Amino acid sequence: MRELVLGGAGLIGSSLIKELQKRGHETVCLDLKTGSDLRYVDDEPFAKADRVWLLAWDTGGAKYIEAIDSQHAQYKHNCELCVRVFDALARTRKPFLFASSQLAGLPNAYGVTKAMAAAWTRQLGGKVARLWNTYGWEQPDERSHVITDMVLSGFKGTVRCLTDGAERRRFLYKSDCVEALIKLFDGPNQSAEIAASEWVTIRDVGREIARQLDVDTEFGEMKGSECLIDPQDVLPDWQPKVTLPEGIAAVIGEARAYLSYRTAVG
Repeated sequence: MRELVLGGAGLIGSSLIKELQKRGHETVCLDLKTGSDLRYVDDEPFAKADRVWLLAWDTGGAKYIEAIDSQHAQYKHNCELCVRVFDALARTRKPFLFASSQLAGLPNAYGVTKAMAAAWTRQLGGKVARLWNTYGWEQPDERSHVITDMVLSGFKGTVRCLTDGAERRRFLYKSDCVEALIKLFDGPNQSAEIAASEWVTIRDVGREIARQLDVDTEFGEMKGSECLIDPQDVLPDWQPKVTLPEGIAAVIGEARAYLSYRTAVG
């Protein structure tokens, strides 16, 4: 099968491509990080694909998607991406899956555009996967998520978090997310909500990172945001396999390799 992965260089997309290739599928990655701006892509890669995974989005951790000064740019980028991609999907009529979010519908650029795209996907007959807090090692920048950021701070001697850590998340490791996405696309369901089984606080996550790195923790006084929506339309016959300590250990391992490489190249 020829798989077109839009956003294939991202956290989920890169893991998805590896798993699809492991299963013998041919994959094509289009991603802004590798020079493909989906706001201007033509129909050809869609026409050649057997199915399409829409993971590309202007997104990041809470520090990015909640930033007031980035809202206009996020609205603009995501709306332009949707117009081009959904137009190509409507013309080529390829089966596709869109990765929505637990935060879809919140009154910010990320939430509003995710909700719009989910509705557009359903109108075109595509599948919608609504994801909760997928994590894994990421290239650190202003868009990286909290676990990557806290792990890197831990390597400097103290696991630090700007908030008081009371906010809760349902953290799902990237390999479990990928397995669920493939199961949804291969199966009969048109939609599913994909999340870990329990809410955990950022404070507990920070303490686990600190335990594994044998360092202290430091939390701030700010209240962090949370969206305590429980998944309802769960994916049948699927459960996460990677525990939070195991996932954190994997992130620490990749962070250590990243830091060693940076040291080696100067």
